[in-house]
Amino acid sequence: MVMEDLTNVNRTRRYISDGLAAIKMTFLKDMQEMGSAPRYSPEMVYQHFGEEETIFGYEDLEVTIHHTAQTLYSYINVSYSSKVKNEKGLEADDIVDKLVHADVRPNVLVSGKEEFQQKLLKQKDFKPYGEMVHKFESKGKSYEIYKVSEQSEDFNLFLERIQTLGMYFIECCSLTDNTEENWLHYFIYERCDTGEGDGSTVTNVAGFATLYKFYNYRDKVRPRIAQMLLLPQYRKSGIGAQFMESFLRDLRATPQVFDVTVEAPGDQFVYLRDYVDCVNCMALPEFSPENLKNGYTDNMRLASLQKLKISKAQSRRVYEILRFRSTNKKDKEELKAQRIDVKKRLYAPMKKSERDWKRLNLALTADELRQAACGEMDEETKFATLSQAYDRLMESYQKTIDRIEAHPKIF
Repeated sequence: MVMEDLTNVNRTRRYISDGLAAIKMTFLKDMQEMGSAPRYSPEMVYQHFGEEETIFGYEDLEVTIHHTAQTLYSYINVSYSSKVKNEKGLEADDIVDKLVHADVRPNVLVSGKEEFQQKLLKQKDFKPYGEMVHKFESKGKSYEIYKVSEQSEDFNLFLERIQTLGMYFIECCSLTDNTEENWLHYFIYERCDTGEGDGSTVTNVAGFATLYKFYNYRDKVRPRIAQMLLLPQYRKSGIGAQFMESFLRDLRATPQVFDVTVEAPGDQFVYLRDYVDCVNCMALPEFSPENLKNGYTDNMRLASLQKLKISKAQSRRVYEILRFRSTNKKDKEELKAQRIDVKKRLYAPMKKSERDWKRLNLALTADELRQAACGEMDEETKFATLSQAYDRLMESYQKTIDRIEAHPKIF
């Protein structure tokens, strides 16, 4: 009986696939590229296949999601060597059903290769939505940034397709309700030659950013970045910072904008934002090395807010990164002063009383709440916790500093 159970378990395991390994994506300009185009892996598929990110029911599974490079329609090809039989209640996952929700499937998926080929042919007529707010050259390629503040039916369908794609790369990504007028979208496109020899060009989608404009007393708004994505073929090319700086420049030039905030950022976004904000603040006299040594001041806060639309919390973080960068690590007293300055901020949540917990829960991040919980610790434990928090923070700051040293300018 035991041997039979083990045999059944092993047989079942044959039909369990790692979703991150099985799924690949392509972005095509024509049908001829389908077999040779680079394949890219998603970063997450838990929204499709659960927390384990596994696909059940197939052996040697390969799932390729082909996209039209400009309009982002999808064609899914599924191949496998064998499929589990429907025994004892075990049924293979319906891969297409899990990859694309039924509500958006008619807009996102094509029915077969012939329809996909027609989408590829028609995409040459695609024009970016909205107005162009910036363009730049990077490593021999041309990029354009467009802002969309007024929605249309065609645009909403296009946004639905790229946000469906975003679910593979953005934590908790969801489709936005564009019937709300407070949504604001930015897109980055690569301007490419068609290769037809007549000088004609097309625009391939490179990424997007979605913001929600919250009201700020009296006549201001506080745009919050809800989603930002570079498609996989454009990652690690340096254009992420250039894209962010491009749409931030547009927001800074808008008098109605008070500051720009971020909703639940992931680690990679935090590093990107830190880099962009630090490079910009380095140009402000208030953030000169001489001023940084004297501690964080209202002048720094106001300068970063008024000139760069940086929020108070992010301004303080930028100050700490730049001060750590300018600190002479060989000077023990200078390094000690820097360390004490950061630890004072880290220690502040630990001193809160019990009556403040409800307010803290609304105001602090998860890490800061953990620090607040240290208020119940003895002094020795608090010291050790502070030291660990400081070391982790400086390690993350150093990543931004290393990028600044390698790339002191965004453009």
